[in-house]
Amino acid sequence: MDGRFVPNIAFGPPLAATLARAAKLAIVVAVAAASAVVSDQLSDQIAWPQLGASAALAQERASTGVFHGVGIVKAVDRVKGWLTLDHKAIDGFMGAMEMMYRVEPARLTAGLKVGDRVAFDIDAGRYAIVGLKVLDKAK
Repeated sequence: MDGRFVPNIAFGPPLAATLARAAKLAIVVAVAAASAVVSDQLSDQIAWPQLGASAALAQERASTGVFHGVGIVKAVDRVKGWLTLDHKAIDGFMGAMEMMYRVEPARLTAGLKVGDRVAFDIDAGRYAIVGLKVLDKAK
């Protein structure tokens, strides 16, 4: 030997393939991390109305408490405690839409039928209906 250190590592195809996969994985991780940072920065800087989001959406994001609404029952799942309503705008909370909600407690759905017109109380923080009253029975 001439005094040089020669590591006992074979840089054959298996090691080269492993190094190539590791390099690709490092690139994917770096791109994902950069995308997340840019996304967070942009979401703080962009005004939502410029993206086409309605004032109702901005209001919904900021709402807490219990709100009152009126809607038509579209579907009822008494076992799981879910209710689908086609409701009018809920002042101070969200715009008119058809949406499925949890009902807590589920027994509030007893006797409800598709087509019933109901008044309801919804907890904005949990997106759960916490009060329900039939205004008009389905015909």
